[in-house]
Amino acid sequence: MKLAGETITVILTEDGRQLLKLAEANLPDTHKVTVVVQESEDLGLWIRIERTERMHYFLIRWECILAIDRPDDSGSLVGLRSRELR
Repeated sequence: MKLAGETITVILTEDGRQLLKLAEANLPDTHKVTVVVQESEDLGLWIRIERTERMHYFLIRWECILAIDRPDDSGSLVGLRSRELR
């Protein structure tokens, strides 16, 4: 899956959240963080987030990510529809 250039929501492990806190990243008080992905690679996701009122790049390793929520607005409904949908 290509994620470069996408704005996604990642659900972090507690370790992942603590690491970004140590980096003094401006994060909401939740495990869900919305980020802009610069690049994805074998080690994890390179993301751009705000830190000390400036944008910085961080690598979030895959072991610190529980899930990724990527909105998909490109799809369209194709095929048979039930009567309730008509």
